[in-house]
Amino acid sequence: MAATVPNRVKPRRQPIKWDVVGLQVLLIVGSFLMAYPLFFGVAASLSTLEVYTRSTWFPLPNTLYLENYRVLFTTQSSILLWVINTLLRIAWYVVVPGTVAVLAGYVFARLQFRGRETVFLLLLSSMMVPGIVYYVPTYVMMARWPLAGGNDLWGQGGHGFVNDWPAMLLPGMVNVFYIFLLRQTFFSIPKDFEEAARVDGANTFQVLTKVYLPMLKPAITVMVIFQFVAIWNDYLWPLIAAGGNEDIWPIALGFQRVMFSGASFKGSRGGSITDYPFAFAIATVATLPTVLLFLFLQRYFVEGVQGFALKG
Repeated sequence: MAATVPNRVKPRRQPIKWDVVGLQVLLIVGSFLMAYPLFFGVAASLSTLEVYTRSTWFPLPNTLYLENYRVLFTTQSSILLWVINTLLRIAWYVVVPGTVAVLAGYVFARLQFRGRETVFLLLLSSMMVPGIVYYVPTYVMMARWPLAGGNDLWGQGGHGFVNDWPAMLLPGMVNVFYIFLLRQTFFSIPKDFEEAARVDGANTFQVLTKVYLPMLKPAITVMVIFQFVAIWNDYLWPLIAAGGNEDIWPIALGFQRVMFSGASFKGSRGGSITDYPFAFAIATVATLPTVLLFLFLQRYFVEGVQGFALKG
């Protein structure tokens, strides 16, 4: 008896979901629009001033012109110092405000005490004031710091911490946004983990370091990225507090001072003409570390932004 061959069932063709296709097209177009300034800056930095002047919507260099980068790294001997100064500030503002945020987030999320919500609301209310409003009183506080920079006990007679490292490190040691971020992350973690650690004899320090810190990695990564970008791009406060001391300049202030000097360094047109390709070379060098940092930590960044999730 011949064996019967079963009929093969053809898979049904899935209908095209035009709303999904439209969303994907919109995201692709939006990605190109967002990436356009970055590509424009890189292409302009590889162009001569003449090619850039003749270009319209996008500069197309005839050859690979690296003179802008050569001039930048050969004439500016202080770049390495500016980078080191900036990295020192980043390390400081990641470790100190980060530690304060973790401890304060734990206190406001786990400890019960009278006035906890009132104190937290007072902290949140400080975020309603623009940061630039604090610059003048902070500058006065730095300039009138007692027994610093030639000041007497009443803060008179000298310059205090102005144009010195403490003015670059003391402001902003408590960041309310990071405290809020860590507090909400603590709320998303079940208390059972801490209770189990307490039963095993762990103290508060061990609970924070052994139990919570591994779970806080996405939120801490978000904090590190935000802090890195903020300090790397910080310009206005260093201009106010350290503009007179080039030895402690960060990268943003140092690059701004050389941005309009490209033509004079190249030696052909004097310093009266702004060399925009040279400025774009500076912008490319200044942007590259933040882009690389995000690409390296993007998985944790997405987890931290979307919200904390636990897998049982």
